[in-house]
Amino acid sequence: MKSKIRQIAGVGMLALLTGCSAFTSTSGLNDLKRTNASGDAFTQALFKEYTSLSQSEYDQYDWKDSLFYTERAKQAAGGTAPEPTPISARKLPQDMVGTLTEARSLLVSTLSTEQAQADPATAAKAQASFDCWMEQQEENFQVNDITTCRTGFEDAIAALTPVEEVEIISLSSDVLFDFDKAVVKEEFKPELDAIAAELVADTNKRLLVWGHTDTVGPAEYNMGLSVRRAESVSEYLESQGVDSSRLTIQGFGETKLAVPTGDGVAEPLNRRVEVRQR
Repeated sequence: MKSKIRQIAGVGMLALLTGCSAFTSTSGLNDLKRTNASGDAFTQALFKEYTSLSQSEYDQYDWKDSLFYTERAKQAAGGTAPEPTPISARKLPQDMVGTLTEARSLLVSTLSTEQAQADPATAAKAQASFDCWMEQQEENFQVNDITTCRTGFEDAIAALTPVEEVEIISLSSDVLFDFDKAVVKEEFKPELDAIAAELVADTNKRLLVWGHTDTVGPAEYNMGLSVRRAESVSEYLESQGVDSSRLTIQGFGETKLAVPTGDGVAEPLNRRVEVRQR
């Protein structure tokens, strides 16, 4: 009988806690609707992005994350931008820790650029989408939501990267990788050696290392493959004495084709990594 009473009490307590979380989340959202954001254009844009995320999580009955975004929206409304979610703040799948760590580093460096300051709405989209990606990756079961948040982040970062203003110092659109591979071929290592030597000689230079794929396979898989290709080139440069802090890695998947093709086309010139001087 005592065991039965404890079970009933436990269920009642859980229901009470769930009800409290829902009430607090509802109250928080109502507060946001009455809030007039202050601060600069970036924090005001962040306020809108986080309010939208809070509403989305609320609609999915995720009271905890709705409250998380509500608190971020309130901070932004007061004119203070919260930092992008720290990697340690979420229990991430082990195989995604490296990718998200690189993404966060890229986000932080991008937010400090003139492009981000000139386009605060896109900069806010990049940060909010990263936080969303972190949240969805921790849950790790809503594949479409993970893809949506990640794509939002990557598209915003790409929009803030002035491709036409960077100088290609090596590696054009030549074939760099075999089909579905992320291993740097021997024929390209002398070219990378020359880049590494240039960076070792001039420590002021920074590089963007951009990975790409052809259109064979799912877009999500290709995005990961493009990141692995960029990481492979970065790791090789590091092995030649280049500090990793001077290399910014980004994968574009099949979104920036050197040779435009339809879906499912194994175009060798699209399986590449571009190294660009920042």
